[in-house]
Amino acid sequence: MSRNQSNILCTPLKIPLSSRGDDSRRRIVNRIPSKTLALAAVAALTSAGCQDAARPLGPTPMISLNAAELAPLVPRIIAPQATDPAIDWVPAVNPQFNHHFVWLDPDQKPNGKLFVFMAGTGGRPRGYQLVQQEAARLGYRVIGLMYKNNVAVVDVCTGSPDPACSGNVRLEIIDGTDRSGFVDVSQANSIDNRLTKLLLYLDAQYPNEEWSRFLKDGEPRWSRIAVGGHSQGAGQAALIGKIRHVNRVIMFSGPPDARVPGATDAWVSIGETPAAKYFALFHVRDHFAQGIRPNLAAFDMERFGDPVLTETGESPYGGTHILVTDLEPQGGYANPNPHQSSVVDTRTPLGLDGAPLLRGAWRYLLGAHDADEGVADDQDEQVETGAGRSGGERQ
Repeated sequence: MSRNQSNILCTPLKIPLSSRGDDSRRRIVNRIPSKTLALAAVAALTSAGCQDAARPLGPTPMISLNAAELAPLVPRIIAPQATDPAIDWVPAVNPQFNHHFVWLDPDQKPNGKLFVFMAGTGGRPRGYQLVQQEAARLGYRVIGLMYKNNVAVVDVCTGSPDPACSGNVRLEIIDGTDRSGFVDVSQANSIDNRLTKLLLYLDAQYPNEEWSRFLKDGEPRWSRIAVGGHSQGAGQAALIGKIRHVNRVIMFSGPPDARVPGATDAWVSIGETPAAKYFALFHVRDHFAQGIRPNLAAFDMERFGDPVLTETGESPYGGTHILVTDLEPQGGYANPNPHQSSVVDTRTPLGLDGAPLLRGAWRYLLGAHDADEGVADDQDEQVETGAGRSGGERQ
């Protein structure tokens, strides 16, 4: 995200206490600063700008956890150019980290789904290893997709007179069709092509791992793919869910798009993927909350319940599709830490054992509990057989 987004007011967020909450949970809420959270509401917060990749990444080792049950998995690290020589975009900052990350847990029974995760502006898959590993422990095949994310949508579209600004930028990043002067994404460098060519590569290199189940007619089989991302990546996931019927959409700290403060951008609405499959998590002190909150409402997510504070609830969080947190980020509450703390390895809060404190929330978002998705899952089969909505999924 941009360092130039300043003086953004985060409007109050209502977070009712669970009717099942006990005194100990209320004491947890009371320990949160009163300027941030009253028992029934998050106070308005003001703070200065944020950058998804605030500083160059260093050559740090892979993240490891102390808890035996969270022994780190080993990713496959694959350069996009190895999957398709026509992919020629390489980030100007830290080009040595231009890699996809691919995960699977050999000790877990596969759940038959692929989770594709997309980083925020300027981010890399290597900066989000904890959540990718957690998805693999739930039985997902997991891809941390390296895509062309060097232009921040909020930088170029906030205040733009064009109501289609952010939608056109995001669509060009997805399919490589020229729609916007703010980005220059070729078809080869698009999300669609990068994911397709990586799946074909994995299928050829590791035929026994069934990567082919996520392809149909040489393209991604979207109904078997969950898409997720952080910040700008959350917006890309949400838009993919709008134009394709995907298995799930998981948004961390996003989408932040707010061309006009307090309003939703033109592209923000439910499309091919039903609202029952959209889930989100963000920090109550995130200075982009002013954009995130109305966007989540526009995806019709509030009909599954009010947002739940993760610190005062437990999975399945009353069936809500919107989780929030006020846990202190690594490095404290100063920006951009709250915005990044929902899922960035170096900012997400950790316990004394090194395990992510938001692990339970991540697992819920990823579908560890699917009690409220029966109808939506039935729609997947209808899409597969051509009996779903007109338009179906693009395959």
